[in-house]
Amino acid sequence: MPYKKIKDSQVIITLTLALIFWYLTFSVQLLNFWLSMSIAATTLSILAIFWGGLPFRKEDITLRGLFIGVASAIILYFIFWLGNIISQLLFNFAGSQISSIYNIRTQGNVLIIVLVLLFITSPGEEIFWRNFLQKWAMEKFGEFQGWLIGSIIYAGVHISSGNFMLTMAALVAGLFWGFIYMYEKNVFPLIISHALWTVGIFILFPVV
Repeated sequence: MPYKKIKDSQVIITLTLALIFWYLTFSVQLLNFWLSMSIAATTLSILAIFWGGLPFRKEDITLRGLFIGVASAIILYFIFWLGNIISQLLFNFAGSQISSIYNIRTQGNVLIIVLVLLFITSPGEEIFWRNFLQKWAMEKFGEFQGWLIGSIIYAGVHISSGNFMLTMAALVAGLFWGFIYMYEKNVFPLIISHALWTVGIFILFPVV
């Protein structure tokens, strides 16, 4: 499926769906967290591919992209490790809010959570947030402005969680991955980065 120009109406529809999904997942908690996020990521990525074309081509899968993905995941982990220390010094609510994020691990088997992070939510989020939404924003407003707009919107949908630390985490991660996408124009390394980072910080080496 070749690249298609993303329309404003398609962005409005998908963003509306994203807001609904995130609200139902974090505020209403209608279903199991991992099931909810799997449905959200799958739905949004399918629409992104249908309206925007395939996320990458065979030639986009390179050793360079793999290296960028692995290296950026490690760098982002240490950014969050340091951020955790600083935030707990600045905000007395940081510890409890971060702990509440980790509590969602109790809603699923560890192996299932890892598989969901690696193969559903991480690829799905990058295909939608970076390769669809940010691509549209960069084409419409310019690369730098599009990077900022895409990152702010990505963080903004997390406000419905009522968790300041989660929203700030989304902003930092969104700016980080968005910056890479702005320069690489390739979502493959971001899928690798997102998948490795989430498994690392959430399962293997939690910061709390």
